[in-house]
Amino acid sequence: MFENPFVKTLAIAVLMGIFLVDMGLGVFDIFSTKSSPLPSAFVLMIFAVMFIGGMVFYERQGLDTLSSIIGGALAGFGLSFVFVSLVGGVQFALGGGISAIGWEQVISAVAGCMIAGVVMLKVLSYKLQNHFY
Repeated sequence: MFENPFVKTLAIAVLMGIFLVDMGLGVFDIFSTKSSPLPSAFVLMIFAVMFIGGMVFYERQGLDTLSSIIGGALAGFGLSFVFVSLVGGVQFALGGGISAIGWEQVISAVAGCMIAGVVMLKVLSYKLQNHFY
């Protein structure tokens, strides 16, 4: 279905745009309500799973124990933040927050994130091409 490069790039750009705007809305919701959209126990469980997964990943890449622990902690923190902000964005959107902001601003933000996402993909693929080939 996604054999056409234009369709594949467009699909990735749309998904990245929606993903980034949802995260932004989630961060906005977290700061405006000053509360997490998930209970602390779930956030801690997400962190623990990602911490362990990240630590094992970095150990398999050949890092020493301390470096893999630090890498696992950074991965756990980052992915926990992403997950919590995504859930916050969905709750914000379902709670009518998009109509309060305005559809024009949300669509403009998705369009901007689509452009930024495609630029990041192209730069990243260029940088990785020189690294892996």
